[in-house]
Amino acid sequence: MLSLKGTFILLLLFFSSLFGSVFMLGPLLPVMLVSVPWYRWITDRVVAIWFTLPVAMLEMVLGVRVVITGDGFIPGERSVIIMNHRTRLDWMYLWNCLLRYSYLRMEKICLKSSLKSIPGFGWAMQVAAFIFIERKWERDREHLQLMLDHLCEIQQPLQLLMFPEGTDLTATTKGRSDEFAESRGLPKYEYVLHPRTTGFAFIVDQLRKGSNVDAIHDVTVAYPYNIPQSERDLFTGNFPKEIHFHIKRYSAAHLPITLEGLQEWCRLRWHDKERLLRTFYQGDRSFLGLDPAQNLSPDQGEDQNLQQVHNQGLDQEQDRSPEQGRDLRRSQGQDLSLSRELGPITAQEQGQRIRRRLVHGWNRLLAQGRVWFEGRRHFLGQYQGQDESLHLSQSWRSAQPHVHIPPCKSQGRVFLIKLFSVVYWTVFVLGAMMLLWFYTLARWYFSSVVIFFILQERLFGGIEIMEMAAQRRAQRHSKTH
Repeated sequence: MLSLKGTFILLLLFFSSLFGSVFMLGPLLPVMLVSVPWYRWITDRVVAIWFTLPVAMLEMVLGVRVVITGDGFIPGERSVIIMNHRTRLDWMYLWNCLLRYSYLRMEKICLKSSLKSIPGFGWAMQVAAFIFIERKWERDREHLQLMLDHLCEIQQPLQLLMFPEGTDLTATTKGRSDEFAESRGLPKYEYVLHPRTTGFAFIVDQLRKGSNVDAIHDVTVAYPYNIPQSERDLFTGNFPKEIHFHIKRYSAAHLPITLEGLQEWCRLRWHDKERLLRTFYQGDRSFLGLDPAQNLSPDQGEDQNLQQVHNQGLDQEQDRSPEQGRDLRRSQGQDLSLSRELGPITAQEQGQRIRRRLVHGWNRLLAQGRVWFEGRRHFLGQYQGQDESLHLSQSWRSAQPHVHIPPCKSQGRVFLIKLFSVVYWTVFVLGAMMLLWFYTLARWYFSSVVIFFILQERLFGGIEIMEMAAQRRAQRHSKTH
C-alpha cells in the first residue's frame, strides 16, 4: 500500500531535481567554457542546496532520528569516505551526517553508471562531477584516473564517498560474497560483504599523488529497527526509524605506501566492521558505550586507540538537587552569591557580579532551550574531541597535534537550514510549474535543456566528460598564448 508521506517526498525530490537541473544548473553550463574552476565552484554550491532537501524530508516529515558517534569530520578536510553498503540509499542518508559536520558542497560519490541517465537526479550528479563506474575494472580504471586527475588539477578539494563492497547487502549479494570467501579461504561475513579493494587502493594512491587527500573516514552505518532496502520501501511507508553512523578517522600520512598494503588495510577495516556490527545488532543496537579497542585490529597504531566518550552532563544536571548544584558551583568557583563577610564590594567586583549573573541567566535560558529541544530533535551526536567536556586520548593528541575537530553545528542552525530548504524547494517547484503553465518561452527553454541533457550523454558521455574536455581546451589555449 502506498504511503502518502513517502509518495509526497519522492515526488518533491524528483521534481525539485528535475526543475533544479533545468532552471538552476542549465544556465550555468556555459560557464565551463570560460573557467572550469569557477564553474565547479558555483555548481558545487548550487547542488549542495538540493542535498539539504532529503535531509529535511527524512527528519522533519518522516521523523527519522540520526545518531552519530566516533571521530567526526573536519570541515574542509579532503578525505576518502568508505562505508558499508547496507541499503541502496546509504549514500543519501550520509548527507544527514555531513550537513552537521562538514560541507555538503565537497562531497563526490562513486556510483554505478546507470544512475546518470535518471532525469533530474542523474543530470545533477553529472553536473556535480560524480564519478560513474561500470564495475568492470578494465574500463573503470581509465575513467577513474581521468576524473581524479582532473579534480586534482583544478585544485578541487573533495570528500569522495565510495562503497568498496560494490553493491548493497542482500541475500543474493551475500551468497556471492560467501562464494568468494570460500574460494579465497576467507571468513564468511554476516553483516557486510567482502570489499573489492583494488578500486579503493587506486583512488587513494591517485589522490595522494595529486596532494588532494588528508584522511580516510571509515563510516559504519547501521539500522537498529527496520531496514528499508530500496526506494520501493519509501513508497510503502517503510522508513528507517533510526540511522546510526560510527566514524573513525585515519590520517592519510599513516596509511600504507604500496597498493598491496592499501588493499590489506581496507580488508582489515571490513573485518573490524563485521565485529562492530555484530556487537551492535546482538547487543543493545547502539554504538554508544562500545569500546573502540574491542573493534580494532592490533596493527592499527597507537593513534587509533580513542576513548569512547558519552556526554551525560545535561542528564546529570537535571537529576541534581538544588543543594547539590549549589555545592558544585561553589567548588567550581561559580557561586553567584558573594559573601558579605569578605568586606564591602568595590565597583569592579559589582561589575563582575552583574556580568556573572547575566552569563548565568543566559546559560540557564540555553539549558532550558536544550531541555525543550531534546524531546523534539531528530539527531543525537556523541563525538570524541568535540568540546571542552569531551577529550581525545592523549596518545592521539600527541600523534596528531595539528588536528582539531571543531564542534558540530548547533541544532538551531541545522533546523533553520532544513526549514529553509523545505520552504525554498516547495516554492521553487510550484513556481516552476506555474512558469511552464503560463509562458510558452519557458516551455521552449525547458524542452530545449531536457533534449540537450539527453543528447549530450549519448554524444559525449556526460556533463563531467564535457567538463574535462573544456579544461583540456583551456590548457591548450593557455600554452599557445
